[in-house]
Amino acid sequence: MNLIDTVRAATSADWNFLTPKSGSSATWQGLVTGIIGVMLMFAGGLAVIYLIYSGILYITAAGNPDSAKKGQQGIINAIIGIVIIVLAYVILRAVSNLATGVNTSG
Repeated sequence: MNLIDTVRAATSADWNFLTPKSGSSATWQGLVTGIIGVMLMFAGGLAVIYLIYSGILYITAAGNPDSAKKGQQGIINAIIGIVIIVLAYVILRAVSNLATGVNTSG
């Protein structure tokens, strides 16, 4: 599974983490993993939106050093946020695999 497959638009199937699949029972680990996964997708979307906003702010600074600095700092903060979100997703998957003993990497 590559990063493009992981970071995708949420489909209606992604929101059905509260209902157990046929033939299986819902567990607390699955519920918590699903909730945290949705929160990470939401946070990733916000970080990308902030990155785009900061990029537009930087591009449209038109020689204003204060606006350019604000846009540049926003881009740096957004990239740091995206890295933290990706690392949190990796840690979530690793802990989930250890807790359940199941390989969920795809």
